[in-house]
Amino acid sequence: MRSRTVIVPIAIGVVVWLAAHASAGQGQSEAPAFRIPTSTYTPPKTPWGDPDLQGVWDNHTVVPMQRPVNLAGKRTFTDAELAAREKARASNDPLCNQNDDRCANATVAALDVLPTYNGFWTPQDFVYDNRTALIEDPADGRLPPMTPEAVAIQREHVRLHPPTDPNSTEAVEIRHWTDYDLAERCIAAQVPTSTMGYNSAQYLMQSPGWVMLAHERLNTRIIPLDGRPHLGGTMGGWMGDSRGRWEGNTLVVETTSYTNKQSGGSVGASVPEGIPFGNFHVVERFVPMARNRIHYYVTITDAKTWTRPWTFMQPWEKDRVLRYEDNLGAVTTEPYQMYEYACHEGNNTMGNSMRGAQLALRQQQAPPSVPESETTKSLMGKTEAEIRALFGAPVEVTGPRWQYSTSNGILLFYAFFEKGQVVRVRPEDLRLTEIVSNASR
Repeated sequence: MRSRTVIVPIAIGVVVWLAAHASAGQGQSEAPAFRIPTSTYTPPKTPWGDPDLQGVWDNHTVVPMQRPVNLAGKRTFTDAELAAREKARASNDPLCNQNDDRCANATVAALDVLPTYNGFWTPQDFVYDNRTALIEDPADGRLPPMTPEAVAIQREHVRLHPPTDPNSTEAVEIRHWTDYDLAERCIAAQVPTSTMGYNSAQYLMQSPGWVMLAHERLNTRIIPLDGRPHLGGTMGGWMGDSRGRWEGNTLVVETTSYTNKQSGGSVGASVPEGIPFGNFHVVERFVPMARNRIHYYVTITDAKTWTRPWTFMQPWEKDRVLRYEDNLGAVTTEPYQMYEYACHEGNNTMGNSMRGAQLALRQQQAPPSVPESETTKSLMGKTEAEIRALFGAPVEVTGPRWQYSTSNGILLFYAFFEKGQVVRVRPEDLRLTEIVSNASR
C-alpha cells in the first residue's frame, strides 16, 4: 500500500534531484542525431503486401530505464554476469512459500510485509536483454537534463502529490479519488508504455490501412496508415493522436496532441512522474529482428522538458512459453495468450481505500467506541503462555508469527513474538471477542 510517511526526506531528495538535473537554457542542445540500427531480417507479407508483424508480443524485463550510477560506462553484461544476477535476484513469493528455512528464521519486520503480487502474477521469465539500461541515447543511458521550466512543473507536482513509501505497513492516506494515478483508476497507462511487471503483452493486429496495438493492460490504440494529418492541440487525449507509416519493413508511428493532464507515473511508465505530455512528439519504430523478435525503439522530443531528444529500446518476443514456480511446484504454460483485463470490474481498491480512510478519520475525531483494553492492542507484551490461555493454540505458526481466525471468517489476526512476548499485532483495533478461540487445541 502507499503511505504518506517519510514524506519530508523523500521530497527533499526529489527536489535535490530536480535541481541537479535542471538546465541553464530552455532550448534543446545540438546533440548528434541517434540512428536506429537497421535489421537484415525480412518478415513475411500480409495478403495486401505490408510487412506482417502480427501477433502477441511480450516485453517482460528487469532492465531499468536508466543505467544505474554504479554501472556507469558499462553498456552490457556478459552471459556469466547475467547468470550470476539471475541467481542473486530475490524471489517475489512470500518467504513462507519457498520451501526452505527462511520462513522459520524470518524477523518480525520481514513477516509483517505482504507483497502485493507473487510469482503467479509476476513470473520471473524475462525477454533476453543483456543491457544495463533501456535508454540507448544519450549514450550514458541516462535521461538528458531537464529545463528549469520542467523542473518547476515537476516540483509543483511533487508538492501536490508527495512521494510515498510502498514498503510501509502504515495505513495509506486517501483523501480523494484523484490521489490515485490514471492506471490505478483504470483510465490509461502512459503512451509510450514501458515495463508493466505483469500482464506485459501487446497484441499487434493489422488490416489494410490500419494497425491496432492492444496492450494487455488498459490501452488500445487504433492507428491509421493513410497519411491523414494529426488532430492538433491536445485533442488526442490520454494516449495522444497516432499516425503510422512503413519505412521498408519497419512500422513507424508518430504520436502528438496529448492532453496535458497526463503526468502520473505508476505501471508501465516510461516518463518520470510529474512531467506533462502536452508538448510531446513521440516516434515509435517497430523493427523486426527475427520471426519472433522485434526491437521497439521510442524517441521522445519535448524542448520544454528536456535539453535534447532521447531514445529507449525494448526487445519484444512472440510465442514465448512462460514458466511459473511457487511452493506448489513448477508450471509450464502454453504460448502467451491475452485475456480480458477487467480493470474496472475488479477495481475494489479505490472504494475500499476511501471507505477505510473516511472511517479512520471519523475514529480520530470521535472518542473510541471500544476501550483499548478490549482490543488486540492490549495484547502487546503478553507471553506465549498468556496468548494460549486466552485463545488456545494458533491455527498456524510461521516463525515468530502466530495466526488466528476471526468470527467474520475472512479477516485473520496475527500476533508477532520476540523473546517470548508479543511485540506487534495485526490488526490493532480488533475486538478480543472477535478472535476465534481454539481452547480445545
